[in-house]
Amino acid sequence: MKNWRIAGIDDSFSGDFCCLVCCVMSGRIVEGFMYEEISVDGLDSTEKIVSMIRKSKFYRQLKVIFLDGITFGGFNVADIQEIYERTGIPVVVVMNRMPRIEEFEKALKNFDDCEERLRIVRRAGEIWHTGEIFIQFRGLSYEDALKFIKMNTFNGKIPETIRLAHLVASAIVHGESKG
Repeated sequence: MKNWRIAGIDDSFSGDFCCLVCCVMSGRIVEGFMYEEISVDGLDSTEKIVSMIRKSKFYRQLKVIFLDGITFGGFNVADIQEIYERTGIPVVVVMNRMPRIEEFEKALKNFDDCEERLRIVRRAGEIWHTGEIFIQFRGLSYEDALKFIKMNTFNGKIPETIRLAHLVASAIVHGESKG
């Protein structure tokens, strides 16, 4: 399959500081990185992801955006439907394990805007088990989501763009990469 550009986004945070890092790859080649700061437990991750992608020199070339879950910086919930609608790029959420939805919803009740956060979580849709990982997606089929995951996964079960974004984000926040 053609070496399309693929983006992967992950975060790292400590205290009140949180950064989002986006890694862009074409095949096995790292093409670049992007960076944004978001509010810990805020509601600005969707806007910051859209902004980061749309202002990027890679914007018109990206075929898919991978997210490491839908929450960043604690409970800063990303709206994958809105990201897809505002960028026109399919979104695939990748998770190592099935989220504990009941515990998550209980924790969200501590926020004044818990109904908005719950709406975003529910809008993300069904969680699919692929055998090794769990995914949610917008703007493409289950089969195409799996093809993109396979295309960008070289070691282990997580797409390389997410793995590299995680390493860079943790180095920014903690001074060194944390696996």
